[in-house]
Amino acid sequence: MLQQLSETDTLKRFISPPGDPPKGSISVFPSSPLDLPAETFQKALERREKNHQALIQWIRKNLNPDIDYGRSHIFENCKYVRAGAPFLCSDFSHFSMLTLWKSGAEKIARLLGLTAHFPTVQQYEIAGLHHQEIQTVVLKCELRTQAGTTVGEGTGARHLKQDGWNLNISIKMACKSAMVDAVIRTAGLTGIFIKTHRHTLKNNMPDMGNCNYNLTSKTTCNTVFPEDKPITPKQKDLIQRIAGRRGLTTEGLNKAVQRLFDKDLDSLDRVQASRFIQHLNG
Repeated sequence: MLQQLSETDTLKRFISPPGDPPKGSISVFPSSPLDLPAETFQKALERREKNHQALIQWIRKNLNPDIDYGRSHIFENCKYVRAGAPFLCSDFSHFSMLTLWKSGAEKIARLLGLTAHFPTVQQYEIAGLHHQEIQTVVLKCELRTQAGTTVGEGTGARHLKQDGWNLNISIKMACKSAMVDAVIRTAGLTGIFIKTHRHTLKNNMPDMGNCNYNLTSKTTCNTVFPEDKPITPKQKDLIQRIAGRRGLTTEGLNKAVQRLFDKDLDSLDRVQASRFIQHLNG
């Protein structure tokens, strides 16, 4: 007598819940990390958390503010932007959130032993060779191990209008944006950095005064610029010589520093002194 198909042992074995794996073993085909034995899962969590904290400490120690990360001025109606000197603005609400820059992303990727690959960039190379009209560049970045395994992805986009319709610049900017995005996603750094510094101004952000953004500092809300060493004698001498050539008296120089930074010349840090030199040079 033939059995119904649903009554066969083979079909029952595949339609019945597998139940818990035998003690000391793991499921042959775990559908998610939560299928792992509790002890194995707990050890994996502890290892990943410890490694992530070590990565954060390395970033704080080795990444340099205003070189590897920083804030960008994004409030277009600022008087300093209209004057062509946004770096002189000291209004925290005019700046983006903390941003990872290309050099910082490259350092982190190198530390993790990953290389960036852009599998879709070839499409734009072909389109450019065939003189096809391109207005927007959207690229994907893959972070791969030395064995070629892809462990993370990111996306970057750029409109050619932003770069004066220069396709070469737009592709490079999109590549940079995609790589930064990939590094932040792969290393789990969203809590520290945002993925892009453009159009991230929160107009309803409360006034935070002069908040510090130096990752290496334990303090908060000290200065809009990173805490740095005081102005050097060479910087001070250069400022005074440039000011003299421009016809500024000592009193006029001090007023200019006070107006721009709300402090006297001797109280400037090295970053502010460098920016003031740029201001004097026009």
